[in-house]
Amino acid sequence: MTALSKKNILKNFNIPILFALISLFACQKDPSDIGLSLQNENEIINGNIIDTVSLKAFTIKEDSLSSDERTYSLLGSFLDPIFGYSEASFITQMRLPSSNASFGTNPVADSMVIYLDYRSYYGDTTISQTFDVYEIEKSIYLDSTYYSNLNIQTYIPSQKIIATKTYYPRPNDSCLAIRLSDAFAQQIVAATSTQLQNNDNFLTFFKGFLFKPHPNYNQAAIIYFNLLSTKSKVTLYYHNNTANNLKFDFVFNSNCARINLFNHDYSSSTIQTSINDSTGNDSLLYLQAMSGLNVKIKFPYISNFYQQPLLALVKAELIIPIKTDDATSSLFKVPQKLLLVMYNSSGTYAFLPDYSVGSSYFGGNVNSAYTEYRFNISRYIQQIAYKQREDYGIALFVADNRISANRLIVKGPKCSNGMRLSITYLKP
Repeated sequence: MTALSKKNILKNFNIPILFALISLFACQKDPSDIGLSLQNENEIINGNIIDTVSLKAFTIKEDSLSSDERTYSLLGSFLDPIFGYSEASFITQMRLPSSNASFGTNPVADSMVIYLDYRSYYGDTTISQTFDVYEIEKSIYLDSTYYSNLNIQTYIPSQKIIATKTYYPRPNDSCLAIRLSDAFAQQIVAATSTQLQNNDNFLTFFKGFLFKPHPNYNQAAIIYFNLLSTKSKVTLYYHNNTANNLKFDFVFNSNCARINLFNHDYSSSTIQTSINDSTGNDSLLYLQAMSGLNVKIKFPYISNFYQQPLLALVKAELIIPIKTDDATSSLFKVPQKLLLVMYNSSGTYAFLPDYSVGSSYFGGNVNSAYTEYRFNISRYIQQIAYKQREDYGIALFVADNRISANRLIVKGPKCSNGMRLSITYLKP
């Protein structure tokens, strides 16, 4: 590559601000749409790096996230010694496998059992869990959007508990079996031919289940169930005038409306004073899935790049070190991946321009030593530096935060070798 072609690729800043930048910035590394990302691997020029750029970051509580029709349904509660109390519930419909179901003449229920296929867990499965199963009295709809902080009391005004289950989670087993009350089983077997004619009629007759845990103030676990597995179902065992030992399988499938519900109580946690403290003075930052905690990050001095024609920006990488001496990390393991999004002018989330390049470029996976995460955000930083975009901040989440219970402690910008932005640049 000729010197002229390199010059055409790169936009220039000015040199005098270099030392100011070293004291002001916390920088990142990432190939952008200029510089290294356009060069052949054998032609990459060694650049200079600033990794002391000032950034501001603080822990905030997430209000809610849309949580309907997710891959996994979460259930359980526990007390985290650092993050406080958390619980997960879920609502789901069940459906007829086909139209015009029939239980024959004078059917009588023998029993009715829900089977939930284990997917995974987070926490300590040696502690017992107890939960109730309710019949919901208000319809939910597949084409509606529901949020993780849904007021479930409006769905169970009569508190119709149809099962209570105490169990030790066994995630390596195929299913958790929950026997429903005999009265409820008889209610279902007594459905009329019209109510069993199709799913529209059936869902008017029986609107669905709520699975809600009892509070557990131990270091227990949140269990993940796969309702879309063929192993997950509701089986009615019955007999009628002509036969004994009959059974009928109701189904959970992708046509069922399903909602994950989350609740957190930080009032007794050791991090209570760190949440929503926008001063950014905390040395540690906290992330929690299930619509719990995320981290807001801003780059208050990046626009100085534009004000002083200094350098050619090559790449910018956000480095997020993990607090590796967390005594609880063996039980509450760090997530495999984080997610980074940006705020727009309305305060809602949008993907960073770097996200669309691809996951291998954008990053976010924990490294092999489980010590840090890295994101390539060159395009975003470049747009802020050239005032092509306003810096409303970016938000850092646990990935899959609607279907996992992971939490994480990371070192903030105030911490030695903490969160920083590493910028690679070339002199003109």
